[in-house]
Amino acid sequence: MSLKEVSASELVEFKGNKKGIVVNIKKVAPFDVVKDSIINRLEEYVGFFNGAKICEINCDYLSDIQIMIIKEELTSRFDIEFTEDQEKKQLGLFDTKYVDNLRSGENIVYDGDIVVMQDMNPGSQLTSIRDIVIMGNISAGARAIAAGNIIVMGKIEGFVHAGASGNDRAYIVGNCLCPKVLQIADNIAEAPDDDESNQEIKEISPEIAFVSEGRIVIESYLPKNIKGASVFVPASL
Repeated sequence: MSLKEVSASELVEFKGNKKGIVVNIKKVAPFDVVKDSIINRLEEYVGFFNGAKICEINCDYLSDIQIMIIKEELTSRFDIEFTEDQEKKQLGLFDTKYVDNLRSGENIVYDGDIVVMQDMNPGSQLTSIRDIVIMGNISAGARAIAAGNIIVMGKIEGFVHAGASGNDRAYIVGNCLCPKVLQIADNIAEAPDDDESNQEIKEISPEIAFVSEGRIVIESYLPKNIKGASVFVPASL
């Protein structure tokens, strides 16, 4: 039987355990076929999987970055949540990719840390299974997605998603957080409608975004000035 003839039910299997749902990939198939098959299976039983917790995508041949891309696609389409098994996480040796100049429209996917030495221009995108560090600004229209933390030495105006594999203890640090939408794990938040006018007079200072009690909180990152935390309004999913 050729790969094209493998049906979604033959390729993808759902199993349940105490921690949630395990997605087993039973046959070898191209990445796009695997991704589309999982989506098709979820669409068939969308009512059953509504609000479900998926603890693992079990596949011997997909890379960590491919698994993360699938998780990103599924959480954007369905009301599901991915939970990390912290006991299975092990510290490994990962390379760091240094990017001198990230052009508009450029898309970098990497199995390790990514460090961009300048600004992220509009239309550019980064995806990392570790951390992302930007030495400049993240412009509006740029996207940074990391399984770990995102640290920006400049201003954040583009879309940022830390903890993309389900780690709600991940954080985002920037020298002025001004995105319209940001995300940590499955927690999505957006700036208030009147935030645009406030950005013009907002003081430039280090800030950190993290999850507290199910919502994204932004606080000053200066050790001597941690009062007056501001909270993004949770976006309706």
